[in-house]
Amino acid sequence: MRRMLATGMVWVAFAALCVPVQAQNSTSDDPAWTVKDRSTSRAGCWHTPRPQTLEEIGKVYQNGLARERRKTEVRGYPARAMLALSDGRLRTAYSAGLLVGWGETAQRPDFAVVTAAGVSALIAPFAFLGAEGDQIIADIFACDTLSFEDMASRAVSHLTHERLERIAQRHEGGDRLVVALPGSAARAESVWDLGAIAASRNPEAATYIERILLAAVDPAVFIDPETVPGGVGTVVRRNRVFREVGSGEPFLSPDPAGVPLGSYYLIHNGVLFPDEGDAFAKTQREAGAEVSLVPAHDFFLRSHASKASIRIASPRPYLGIQPQSDFDMAYMRALFVDTFRQARMGREWRRTFPDRERSYQ
Repeated sequence: MRRMLATGMVWVAFAALCVPVQAQNSTSDDPAWTVKDRSTSRAGCWHTPRPQTLEEIGKVYQNGLARERRKTEVRGYPARAMLALSDGRLRTAYSAGLLVGWGETAQRPDFAVVTAAGVSALIAPFAFLGAEGDQIIADIFACDTLSFEDMASRAVSHLTHERLERIAQRHEGGDRLVVALPGSAARAESVWDLGAIAASRNPEAATYIERILLAAVDPAVFIDPETVPGGVGTVVRRNRVFREVGSGEPFLSPDPAGVPLGSYYLIHNGVLFPDEGDAFAKTQREAGAEVSLVPAHDFFLRSHASKASIRIASPRPYLGIQPQSDFDMAYMRALFVDTFRQARMGREWRRTFPDRERSYQ
């Protein structure tokens, strides 16, 4: 197994998949980018909805004041924050709506670490970039499209040279952007360091990232990590013993011995569950595995041990809608808009893990 992450960081795959990409002969220190025509001139289709209740009107007004204050206030050095996004296929629209709505409150931190699994990989680069990515995330998940592949193509169209360069500079400064691709009959599970790919300035870097994002939504696409220079991709093992089918989706997690984090934010797009992953993770570490599977509950244990704050969000059943097909744009849009409204009113985040009495910081 090849090591893909920077020194001091070990990444844990929660639901990952192996993605190989065909590399061409080029040097990783070549500063040139080969970027296709990725036009971003079109106007986005997403427009912020009007508030519907007196409470929402008040929150929207307060959010506007908070955003203005943030432009001029002197802020101390913030604790490093991590955002972890699970997979969820159609339910990934929940993550998208939460992040965009949260951005309106002026309370969302700038994330030093962003990890994502499966379809959530379409969100990760733009969440990593901060406020400039909000409109893009909304356009990907709330605008009419015909398939996941079209959504991935839309995401790729926004990865301009300038944005890739900002991702590269963030990576060089110690921040991390990593995604996992779920396994299927066509491929093994794998993890990819998108920040390292961007920072390589390899002429094919943009193409590698494009293929990875397309593979994130298509389980039939296989990319061999051995064909991508720089050790930026690695095949991982999945624990199929303690996790029941349908019980949840995977996260990626930094090793607690790596760069210290002051706060964790987990968005779980599926059903939350308590399970026992510590024993398996310990076994993997003893076996020398560089990447292993860790459940959401382990984040809580880790944050408590390091006195870091942690928040978790997941869809709630009150919306009362169900997808009518494997790709249901109306369902995704409804989930996105509802979650956006809740998030801009400061809701969704909580401090406790389901079925656990302990409240964490």
